[in-house]
Amino acid sequence: MENGTNSSTVGSKGDSFELIIAKTSICILVLVVSLIENIAVLVILKKNYNSRMRTANSFFIANMSVTDVLFAVQNIPLAYNNYILKGRWILQGNIGMVLCKFDVFFSLIAMVTTNLTILAIAVDRYFAVYFPFKKIITRRVCFFVIFLTWLVSALFASPMFYYADLISVNDFTTCTLTDVQVLKTWYTVLAGILATTLVAMLVLYTAIGVKLLGRKFPGNASQRIHERREKRNRDIFKMLITLIVVFYICSLPLFTLQLSYSLGFFELLKINQVRFISILLFLFKWRH
Repeated sequence: MENGTNSSTVGSKGDSFELIIAKTSICILVLVVSLIENIAVLVILKKNYNSRMRTANSFFIANMSVTDVLFAVQNIPLAYNNYILKGRWILQGNIGMVLCKFDVFFSLIAMVTTNLTILAIAVDRYFAVYFPFKKIITRRVCFFVIFLTWLVSALFASPMFYYADLISVNDFTTCTLTDVQVLKTWYTVLAGILATTLVAMLVLYTAIGVKLLGRKFPGNASQRIHERREKRNRDIFKMLITLIVVFYICSLPLFTLQLSYSLGFFELLKINQVRFISILLFLFKWRH
């Protein structure tokens, strides 16, 4: 887990200088667009805070946008570091070491927080469909859940302050984890978190889909109200399914590469362009 996206897996030693510049420019462009889009989302939610957007779903989306902004700000300079400098960590001494630790720490926080927030949205939608007249995810509960996503992520990532460090070999300094076994353990745990939340979301959204498809309405005056509510739930359902599919499709390639580096089958995937596409998909994910 070097430089947020594992510089040991993204090195560009076989690329021409022009291709390196092109790759760096594309990554930075995606990150800048992500930064602008997510700031725009936060501004829109802020302006409409007192309107119908004052819902748990909107707060969860805002939470995701905050993590996306954090990720974009962190990784814009790292795109330069990974491609132009081929993973070399410029800053030395105590400042460089502290920034290295924060880099790895915030990379993990952003990924885990986003994953947990998507799960929270699934739970919120489940309650909205199965208990439409009972507000279970209140604003207080929503804020507590958001706090928990950050707390759990921070606790999970906190050991990185101890294990992440600068390593110099032949005057080439990189930011990495000093203990390979810890690196393997962390990727295994992270894989478990991603797999568990994915299974939970599949169960929840399957239940939601079954409920929406099987619901019948009586022919009375309130039918149109029910139909409008169901149409809104279906639209949200489709949007969230798309979000989940994009999230995992974009996350899995790079995560597989990083996992391969930890578990020893990295050489099977050691192709520069495959690595670049995986990283680009991962960055694109943060645009929602």
